[in-house]
Amino acid sequence: MKTASRKRSTQAPGQFYGYSIQTTRMVARLLQCTQGQAVSLEVLDDVAVTGGMEVVAEQSKSGLVHNPVADRSVDLWKTLYNWVEAIRSGALTTETKFILYVAQPYGGTIVERISKIERPQEALSVIADLRDMFWGVEPMRGQKASLPDSIAKYVNGVLEASDDTLSRLFAGLEFVTGSGSPVDDLTPLLKEKAIGEAAVEEILKSILGWTKKRVEKLIEAKRPPIINWEEFNCQLISAARKFDRSEVLTPTTVEITESEVEHELQNRQYIRQLRWVDCADFDLVRAVNDYLRSSVDRTTWSERGDVLESSFEEFSDQLERYWDNRRRLAGIELSGRPETQVGQALLMHCLMVTFHLQGLDVPSYFVPGSYHALADTFKVGWHPRFGELRKGSTSTAMVYDPDDDGGGIA
Repeated sequence: MKTASRKRSTQAPGQFYGYSIQTTRMVARLLQCTQGQAVSLEVLDDVAVTGGMEVVAEQSKSGLVHNPVADRSVDLWKTLYNWVEAIRSGALTTETKFILYVAQPYGGTIVERISKIERPQEALSVIADLRDMFWGVEPMRGQKASLPDSIAKYVNGVLEASDDTLSRLFAGLEFVTGSGSPVDDLTPLLKEKAIGEAAVEEILKSILGWTKKRVEKLIEAKRPPIINWEEFNCQLISAARKFDRSEVLTPTTVEITESEVEHELQNRQYIRQLRWVDCADFDLVRAVNDYLRSSVDRTTWSERGDVLESSFEEFSDQLERYWDNRRRLAGIELSGRPETQVGQALLMHCLMVTFHLQGLDVPSYFVPGSYHALADTFKVGWHPRFGELRKGSTSTAMVYDPDDDGGGIA
C-alpha cells in the first residue's frame, strides 16, 4: 500500500525570509538611532522607532517571490490601508514618518510618485489621479466593484480616506529599497561607527545574534519586543572590543611625485609660514610629504569608516589647544629672544607631540601633517606675528612680546 506524500509548500521559505528580515531591519534602525530612542518589532508596525522627535513606522517587504510595490500589488495597497486604519484608530498620527522598505531593488509608478511628495499640498493631485485610475473619472465614477476581490477592500479603504489624512500620509512616506541582501546592507551603517573593515563580519554576526535572542527572550517573557538604544549600543561596543583588535590606523600607501612637491613649495600657505621662521629646504620638503600623506590618510580613513568625522574634529581641536598652550609658554620661557627662534621652538614642540585619533595610534607623519593643514588655513601659526605677516607686513628684526597674540610687536 502506497502512502501519498504531501508536497511541502514552496511559500514557506519565502515567508520565513520575510519574517527574518524584520530582525535585520530592527538592527538597521538601532544602528541609526540615538540616545533615548528605542526600536520595536511587531508593536506599532513591522519595525518602529520611538523616543525621538518623531515616530518611524516601517513596513518591511522581502520581494523574494514577487514585486510587492507594483501598482496593483495587494502588498502595496494593504500597507497603505493598514497605515490609514492606524491613523484613524489613533495608533499612529499623520506626523509619523512612514517607511516602505523592500529588500529587493523593485519599484512601481504609484509608490515612486508618492515617495516624491514632500508637502501635503503636493499630494492632492496624486490622490485625485489615483481615484480616477481606480474609480473612474468624475462625474462617471462607480467602477469600484470592477476591482478584483483581492485588492478591492484595500484600494477602496485607502481612497475613501479624507484628503487631509492621505495628503499627510503621502507626504510622510519614504520608499526604501535594498540591494537584495539586507544583512550586507548593514555593512555601511556599521562602518559609520568606525569599525575596522576586517572586523565588520564578526561584529555583524554578534549583534544580529544578540538582537534575535533578545527579541525571543522578551516574547517568552510576554513582554513587547522593544530594544532601547542604550542596551544595543552596549552590545555593539562589547562586540567591537572583542573583534576589532586594530590599535593602529594603517597608513595609506601613496607615491608623491617631484612635481607635486614643487607645486606645494610654490603655492601653499603652510610652506609660507615655515619660511617665516627660517626653516631649511630639507624641512620644507619633509613638511610637504607629511602634509600630503596625512591628507590622503584622512580621506581614506573617512571613506572606509575607520574614523568618524567628529573624531577628526576632536583631534584638530586637541592640536589647536596644544599649540595655543605652547605659544603662551614660549612667551614666558623665550621672552626677548629673536622671533624666528621662538617660532622654531614652537614648531618643534608641536611636531614632536603625540596624540591618539579615536583612541588609536597614528603614523609618525600624521600629527606634523595635520599641523601643516591647520597652518595652511592660519588656524595656527609659528611666527609670533604670523597674523601680521599674513596681511603683508614686512617688519623684521623684532623680539618676541609674550603679551602679543600673533599680531603685535615688542
